[in-house]
Amino acid sequence: MNDRPDGRQDPRVGLCGNCRHARPIQSDRGSRFWLCERSRTDPAFPKFPPLPVRTCGGYEPESETK
Repeated sequence: MNDRPDGRQDPRVGLCGNCRHARPIQSDRGSRFWLCERSRTDPAFPKFPPLPVRTCGGYEPESETK
């Protein structure tokens, strides 16, 4: 359950882990951040929210049919 290599089921990530608007970004130094794609069109959403995200007005779960 928590073993996906992209961290999507990691409880330390919170809602971003399965939000359709979030994607993991890996730095050259190996750090992982979660980019909120909603931040591109709505300044109310931080580009890289502090984790774990427990509540978010823009949260939309990923479709399970991918």
